Amino acid sequence: MELMTKEDFTLLLNSTLGKYYEGRWAYFEEVIKLIETETGINKVLEIGPAFQTIVKNCDIMVKPEEDAWGKPDKYVATELQHDATVIPWPIKDKSYDLIIALQVWEHLDDKQKEAFGEVIRTSKMAILSLPYKWDCPVDNANYPEHHMIDEKIIEEWSLHHKPKKIIHIPRTGDRVSKGPRIIYFWKFEQSSKSRNG
Repeated sequence: MELMTKEDFTLLLNSTLGKYYEGRWAYFEEVIKLIETETGINKVLEIGPAFQTIVKNCDIMVKPEEDAWGKPDKYVATELQHDATVIPWPIKDKSYDLIIALQVWEHLDDKQKEAFGEVIRTSKMAILSLPYKWDCPVDNANYPEHHMIDEKIIEEWSLHHKPKKIIHIPRTGDRVSKGPRIIYFWKFEQSSKSRNG
């Protein structure tokens, strides 16, 4: 399995979305380390990967409509055009060893729990990164969907499945979009059942 390298990331910084990628290596690198420590990861799906996936030649899920943040034009095995908020996903049970969604879950229009149920159904493991306690209230045009996401909200969104690991990433810049982030890693075959059912 081939993963994004620092050199790949430098190319992203020099692309038309360079500002978007500034500071993102801090959590990309942690996600890469998580993947490297796990065995048995062969089939990977990345949801909403923008210009490049973390795992090269994985499958991707992208919205059918045009995405302002783009989509990869290389290192992709299969492109599934599907909105993650539309349930069920057109994917068979446990098709993937790992699903990755970085800075995606906060954008799922109040369908986070339903989409996470699909992650559990279709994969053995998952890695999500999210903005962590960003102060950008709803009356502010700057990222209201990112406002004050914390462990309690993530626990609800993830149907109370206990993660194997949580990693905190400090602020990487002055802009709101460079605030702290949090990475969650789940192994569903070893997770306890949801406390809600």
